[in-house]
Amino acid sequence: MTFTKEIKIAKYLCLFPGLFLIISGILILLLPNLASVLFDINDIDKLQEPISLAMGIRQLAIGLMITVLALTNQIKALAYIMLIGAIVPIADFFIFSSLIGWSSALRHAAPLPMIIGLGIYLRNKIRQTS
Repeated sequence: MTFTKEIKIAKYLCLFPGLFLIISGILILLLPNLASVLFDINDIDKLQEPISLAMGIRQLAIGLMITVLALTNQIKALAYIMLIGAIVPIADFFIFSSLIGWSSALRHAAPLPMIIGLGIYLRNKIRQTS
């Protein structure tokens, strides 16, 4: 498969959500006080519960998947991971909206257009170049 300039740019744009997920996962796991401020969660004990630790591991794992796929030029898999991974910010928005309010929960849904857009763009480019 030949890599056009557009595919390379989209691939590197995928690193933004990948690296963000890695950093947020590490924050949840290692620095829950900082994570509570960033995620607007008033009760710090909530971030130290097992479910929050599982959330941190989820963030870290998905971020690593995106980053590794982007850096190893596995564009088709990256496109599908971006599209399937869009489920996470949608679910987070609805879950957190009841806890922190709709306006604060919007930060969870904010990357959704970028994630879906990159997934669709990469998938379409892969079809055109094959």
